[in-house]
Amino acid sequence: MILKLRDHWKLLYRDLSVGTERALDILEAEDYIDAGSLPCDVHMPLIKAGVIKDPVAADYCYDSEWIERKSWWFRRDFTVSDADLSCRNARLVLESLDLFADIFINGRHIGTHESAHFPFTTELKDWLRKGENTLLVRLTAGPERIAKEDYDYLADHVCTEYELGRGDRGEKIRSSLRKPQYVYGWDWGPRIATIGIMKDARIEFLGDVAVTRVQPVTLETGKDAKLRFEIEFESLLPISTQEAEILLELKFEGATVLTKTTGILAVSGINYVDFDAIISNAKLWWPNGAGAQPLYTVEVTVKTAAHTHKADPVRFGIRTVALNLEKYSDNDRRFALRVNGVDIYSKGGDWIPADSLYARVTPEKYETLVREARDCNFNMLRVWGGGIYERDEFYDYCDEYGILLWHDFMFACAMFPDDKESFRNLVAKEIDYQTKRLRRHPCIGLWCGNNENQWLFEEYFGSDRTHLTSGGLHIYNEIIPAITRTNCPEIPYWRSSPYGGKLPNDNEVGDRHHWRECTMSDKMEDRISPESYDTVSSRFVSEYGYIGPCSEATISKYYDGKPVVRNDKIWNLHNNTFEKETVSEGIRKHYTNPDNLTLKDYLQYARLVQGLMYNYSLEAIRFYPRNDGSLFWMYNDTWGEVGWTIIDYYLDRKPSYYYVKRAFAPIKFVLRAPGDKKTVRVMGINDTPAEQTVEVEYGYAGFDGKYDTAKTSITLPAFSKGMVHEFAVPKADLTRGLVFVRGGSAHPAILRTGPFREYQKAESTVSVVSIDTVGKDYRVTLKSSGYSHAVSLGLPADIHLDDDYFDMLPGDTRILTVRDGVGRVEKSSVKPVYLVPGQDWQTGRS
Repeated sequence: MILKLRDHWKLLYRDLSVGTERALDILEAEDYIDAGSLPCDVHMPLIKAGVIKDPVAADYCYDSEWIERKSWWFRRDFTVSDADLSCRNARLVLESLDLFADIFINGRHIGTHESAHFPFTTELKDWLRKGENTLLVRLTAGPERIAKEDYDYLADHVCTEYELGRGDRGEKIRSSLRKPQYVYGWDWGPRIATIGIMKDARIEFLGDVAVTRVQPVTLETGKDAKLRFEIEFESLLPISTQEAEILLELKFEGATVLTKTTGILAVSGINYVDFDAIISNAKLWWPNGAGAQPLYTVEVTVKTAAHTHKADPVRFGIRTVALNLEKYSDNDRRFALRVNGVDIYSKGGDWIPADSLYARVTPEKYETLVREARDCNFNMLRVWGGGIYERDEFYDYCDEYGILLWHDFMFACAMFPDDKESFRNLVAKEIDYQTKRLRRHPCIGLWCGNNENQWLFEEYFGSDRTHLTSGGLHIYNEIIPAITRTNCPEIPYWRSSPYGGKLPNDNEVGDRHHWRECTMSDKMEDRISPESYDTVSSRFVSEYGYIGPCSEATISKYYDGKPVVRNDKIWNLHNNTFEKETVSEGIRKHYTNPDNLTLKDYLQYARLVQGLMYNYSLEAIRFYPRNDGSLFWMYNDTWGEVGWTIIDYYLDRKPSYYYVKRAFAPIKFVLRAPGDKKTVRVMGINDTPAEQTVEVEYGYAGFDGKYDTAKTSITLPAFSKGMVHEFAVPKADLTRGLVFVRGGSAHPAILRTGPFREYQKAESTVSVVSIDTVGKDYRVTLKSSGYSHAVSLGLPADIHLDDDYFDMLPGDTRILTVRDGVGRVEKSSVKPVYLVPGQDWQTGRS
């Protein structure tokens, strides 16, 4: 039996000086407010009660900083029956407490907890009484519990962010706290220190036996897959043996495909049973684009003479995963995720918590973000090490939608105090819990020790190796490898990101964070020139990015009704700290003078530049023959900001979403004219499991509609990329026309020959040919008389299309789907918006 404690919580706060000795006084207090349901960050009921405004809006985060300096008391009253008390054990489980917690039952202190990254559990039966009981949890943010001498020696090696006008907004103590590191502020997010009960809570009333873990492991894949089911259960007779029967049922789409049973002598405490099985005609799980995502369900029941315990069903996918580090002939190495024996090109972005108050991320928001990643042709997200181990729903949706996870452990941009035994013990419990919890998910493709910490060691100390015995290296090099080897040897582990080669962030080995040569360069031209990415020669790029603003509608939301003024206090607060005029200069280089633009046009041009930079850079990275993956920083946001993302905090797509979607298209061509610029090299890409033969047209398209082209047939093998064609750069005026390749389902590939603003003036009109109703969708047919750039239907960002902000060659026809447009979009409002060379938005409107 399980007593769920998710609902009906109350909350109050006191000074930090009000400690555990005052628990009985707190129980008598009358100033509780309704805290609602779990998960619950203290900010959430305070917002609801009108005590504070939402700190992700405007500049209200400053008004809630006092929350860090209080003690917070959560209360849950519950009833216990005779039947409950007749059980052998009662186990309290609080899945995530952020951060320093003292736990009381009926006013009696029963335990403490110091990590948000694994549960607090304790036997509870001796503390319960029939009838009314009270659970009380005292929580504090954490820094007040760390003595200065316990973190000061690390302070110079903990990265924090500088905020214009306020100085350092970070927290040097953060690396001594096992809580999400980002909540004290990052370049893309505010300082909103979280405190709360961040996942579920329950009391498990147990009999003689309890199933504690069911782990399916794929040993071999093929037509017949070889699996092992590892079952862990607990016999709760402390000094006695008992007979136990274990029943396993494997189901697929509701039908039972396998039954296994055995009887054992169960000994006191933890018991283990393994079942090996051959699954005929196994349905394999594949990443998005490489195949389907079938999920099996395994159900396990353990019976003794007195009790039966049936575990919650476990969903899983049949797949193997490995890290391909094979040598090339000149001794550098590959870095590719191999799924079911096939090397998969990794496409995606870096994932951060989806809210500054991560407790309020709903299952619906998780699903929307993961589904949007799937629809953007992602097959991977990298869970960044400064955030959290997400709730179960996130991993379930990644399983369903085929999104592999590169999963950092939660260490980022700092040295950590692994010279302290107490800290090492906390970390070991965290890693043990999370690897056991998550390993069943087919989406888990790679564990990674941390974000940028090995790189920072090299930055801080260079060739001085006297510091390389602590600061976190013991965690990444010893603790984590030992635990992952024990708990999940079937999932590869990588020490850090970036990592590989003689020094971290190497090109020839491992993964790379490509920042200093582009967006974080001291030279503005490097930041805003897409061609700078043509020099990338990395095996796997796991971080890089380009900054762009949200829509005017989103900005108005986070301004909370205040007038939107560029470069005012709110604008600068919600502006990435690495922006440094990059957005304006990008507009200047590629489109027009930004100085006198209206806000609407400034935002639109800036958003197009972000799209251009992401599209070109992702293609350039992949164009390097030995590159096996490109993940950009970053996919999603914790609040509304001018930042790296392609989908904003309010779940609206930026234009860059569509540019990235085209860059990650499963069938595509990429054009480059390296060296003397006389020859166009064509890379063909096929991310699908089937060979594709494409009839292509290539050559020159003048803005006046005159074409000079040829045709050829190109075969693209399954799961491949490579040079498939070459042709001479046309001897034509490349300011009055385009070099292109098009064919099949691939988007037209256009050779970039310079910024859009350097094209000569041209004429073009995009017309709506028809709007047809297909179920709940509209199907819109467009035709362009000439070359039209960044063609958009101009609909609100919450209206989703299969494509938007694309280029059309002279005479092109495009058919677009407006999803769920019926009843939401008036046909008369569908009016294409686009740019024509030499004209601005006003004259370019249809």
